[in-house]
Amino acid sequence: MRNLDGRTSADSPFLTYSNHGAGKDQLYEAVMQLSRSIAGRNDLPSLVEGVAESLAPIVQFDHVGLILHDANENAMQGCIVNEPGNPALRSLRLPVNQDPAGWVWLHQQPLVVSPLQLDTRWPEFVDRTRAFGITTLVLVPLTAGHNRIGALGFGSVVAASVTPAQIEYLQRVAAECAIAVESFLAKQALAQERDRLRTLCDITNALVSNLERDALFAAVSAQLSTVLRHDCARLALCNQEGSLDVYALHTACPQGFDTLKESYDPAGTPAGEVLATGNPVVAHHTDAGRFPSPLFQQFVALGFRSVCAVPLIARNHTIGVLSLNRMTDEDWSTEDTGFLLQIGRQIALTLENSFAYRELADLKERLVTEKLYLEDEICSDQNIGSMVGDGPAIQGVMRAIRTVAPTQASVLILGETGTGKELVARAIHELSGRRGSFVKVNCAAIPASLLESELFGHEKGSFTGAVAQKIGRFELAHEGTLFLDEIGEMPLELQPKLLRAIQDQEFERVGGNRTIRTNVRFVAATNRDLKTMVSENKFRADLYYRLHVFPVFVPPLRERREDIPLLTRYFVQKHARQLGRNIETIPRSAMDAMIQYDWPGNIRELQNVIERSVILTDGNTLHLAMPGVEQNTAAPIAKASSLNGEAGERDEILKALQAASGQVGGAKGAAALLGLKRTTLQSRMRKFKIARSYN
Repeated sequence: MRNLDGRTSADSPFLTYSNHGAGKDQLYEAVMQLSRSIAGRNDLPSLVEGVAESLAPIVQFDHVGLILHDANENAMQGCIVNEPGNPALRSLRLPVNQDPAGWVWLHQQPLVVSPLQLDTRWPEFVDRTRAFGITTLVLVPLTAGHNRIGALGFGSVVAASVTPAQIEYLQRVAAECAIAVESFLAKQALAQERDRLRTLCDITNALVSNLERDALFAAVSAQLSTVLRHDCARLALCNQEGSLDVYALHTACPQGFDTLKESYDPAGTPAGEVLATGNPVVAHHTDAGRFPSPLFQQFVALGFRSVCAVPLIARNHTIGVLSLNRMTDEDWSTEDTGFLLQIGRQIALTLENSFAYRELADLKERLVTEKLYLEDEICSDQNIGSMVGDGPAIQGVMRAIRTVAPTQASVLILGETGTGKELVARAIHELSGRRGSFVKVNCAAIPASLLESELFGHEKGSFTGAVAQKIGRFELAHEGTLFLDEIGEMPLELQPKLLRAIQDQEFERVGGNRTIRTNVRFVAATNRDLKTMVSENKFRADLYYRLHVFPVFVPPLRERREDIPLLTRYFVQKHARQLGRNIETIPRSAMDAMIQYDWPGNIRELQNVIERSVILTDGNTLHLAMPGVEQNTAAPIAKASSLNGEAGERDEILKALQAASGQVGGAKGAAALLGLKRTTLQSRMRKFKIARSYN
């Protein structure tokens, strides 16, 4: 033990003062100096240094420490400093029953242990303090009134003798020190409470602001770091499959953390234990046996030493997990986990409100969109579910519809253009019992660049012109049927996303990262040979087989001529009612002409001919406006089907133009006489180099 002259001895005195005269004055002066020295300290290590500086002239020690009792975990937390001039701080934390300071705190009695290395009562403490080289340890209670704070300890590397008078003096020192420590701890607790309340307020302000979600969580993490140090913050939300979707990740670490943004199975992770128990979980890098998940091993490999995970509880159910990770061995106190749990509840409530608001907003937008869509459908006056015909061909189609409709299987409707494939799709929907809407998308009518947005919707700002969020047809068809007409025209690059939507019933909007799940029945239609397209690599084979679960072939009108009279009467009545006409008779010659015609445009062509004929009819007898039937002033025109070759088709057009006095469009134009669209006739006129006007 060192004396004032620098000599050491096996039984050196612990205090170097005289019991009389100036020595005693020096003792009390040291106590006064201690009070002044520790009064201005504002952190625990600084407080210990103040004690060491004040007592250095009086007490011979190599180490001095404040060991405080942590009531939350019933442990002793020590802050130890070497002798002045060598202020290397050490931190030591042990349970009460494994620390001699715990014995002093518990029994409120001084304790001298010498030689420390041979003591067997506290083996963990002896082992962990071996690096200090302490031989003699003196501990006195650190108590202020009835408040038992901890213990004040002095350590010497050589054996020292300690008298009862010296112990009494050290107790006086401890009493002065206890008052300062109590005041310090009270101020620290108030400051911490103030900082945490301020942080809680700032986080609340951030949560209720209109920040984007990633920016929102970054702001929350930044606020948290001011009172709860961490290197990485991660928020994950529960999904319907029982796994966790990483909702946000904020890290100050430079690289290697991209994979931490992926969804994961929580089994064998701290998050999994949080979800199972509903309680906060603290884990360290040494807990591999407790958490066998490869994800936990990945965190350890990235350098993380500990994690504190808390449940996100909103309205009595857990919606996810908030995790903070550290790359140091710094402990997570009970106050830390309690405060993080408060933050977690605040975040959970905000997220649930946000999700509820977003769900209501989506529902409102969906209802508005659905209303507009249904209004368009009503205005288009389609014969929803009306399939006219009693011939064997159409009856076979109806049997197929009744068979497949209740099964919810995907249906592929095949047939020429104009055969009524959409009516078949509507009939399948109406017989399926699904509560949602029948939503159709014509893949050929929408530009390829816009088709993805039309199908899946888009987020605001996802591309130029996306000034607002848009609900796609997939969401609109939730609980209903999505009819993909002209599926053979879908761009090849969009087909994988469609396949995933059909298989998994989930998708993301364009520019979004949130997975949206739907319950949609898929019905597709095409007039193309998809199997040939697959062999030519123009259509994905996996999508073809996914759609081709139950094919329904709709026959062309020329294969069901027995239904033409029924269809004719149906369309005559429909259009006469719309136009306010009273048509009672359809001439036999007109009906025979329609039965004999091959109808390359099928039912769509028949409907157009009937509508045109009703428009041109003046009396109550239908005046059929089609090739092969005599018109009011027009010369008879041969049927297109009776002509052979391009020369015959050119002559047909010339005759029609002459009969119409050169007029192409309109009710009495050449296109109407030929049963063609105006644009189709103009295209053929350019092909045959036919001038527009005729005399």
